[in-house]
Amino acid sequence: MQLLVAPAALLARPPTSAFPVGAIGLGMSGRVYVGVNLEFPNLPLQHSVHAEQFLVSNAAACGERGLTRITVNAAPCGHCRQFLAELVTAESTEIVYKGKCYHLDDILVDKFCPSDLIEPGTAPLLLEQQHNAVCLAKHFSPSPGSSISQEAVAAAVNAAVNSYAPYSRCPAGLALVTNSGRVYGGGVIESCAYNPTLNPMQSAYIAFAAAGEADFAQVCGAILVELRGAAVSHEASMRTALRCIAPGAEVVTLPLQLKPQQQ
Repeated sequence: MQLLVAPAALLARPPTSAFPVGAIGLGMSGRVYVGVNLEFPNLPLQHSVHAEQFLVSNAAACGERGLTRITVNAAPCGHCRQFLAELVTAESTEIVYKGKCYHLDDILVDKFCPSDLIEPGTAPLLLEQQHNAVCLAKHFSPSPGSSISQEAVAAAVNAAVNSYAPYSRCPAGLALVTNSGRVYGGGVIESCAYNPTLNPMQSAYIAFAAAGEADFAQVCGAILVELRGAAVSHEASMRTALRCIAPGAEVVTLPLQLKPQQQ
């Protein structure tokens, strides 16, 4: 894993900081995952994706159910240490940097954690299977010539179903469509400290980058699905961000509802 960190950092996209970070994670399944930092030109710094966040989102998208070790080429910042507190394996995951091995309790003393906001056992933790019983509130038929396909709609809904939103209880998903027709979905991944939360657009762009896509502006369409009248909405920030990252992209927002048996 240590040998993979430097090559991983070469895949980072830090146009603002010029500080590339690579992260390598070993899953409980035995699979190895990569993470890099992403910075978006013309957007405020809080839109950036940290390498550890990329790694966890990448693992979640692949159905991983826990991480046993994370190796990084730089000390995890406080933002990332807090984000890792959501992991179902947070207490046991080894974190390796600068040639030393730590556990989260070693580098985040007296941490604020999910059990401070939700009763333990009442909601699945990050990388556990999520149970968001949501569906589209109404049928959607893309208009002729639209970049938004039924495949993109399905990817956004699937991302919402599998998103991690125990604090807002507002699952949401987003799918990006590229000029070549490829579709990349991502769901919200919340943090009990709120600010380290990954919004659906960030998660979708992680999937985009993990697939080797090179240019953020290759996105020609985006579809966001979220609950109607929910306490949290990602629509305004998504539209603002996409105007900078992928100007001209078609943007559609569709409402979700709880499945009837859950209402």
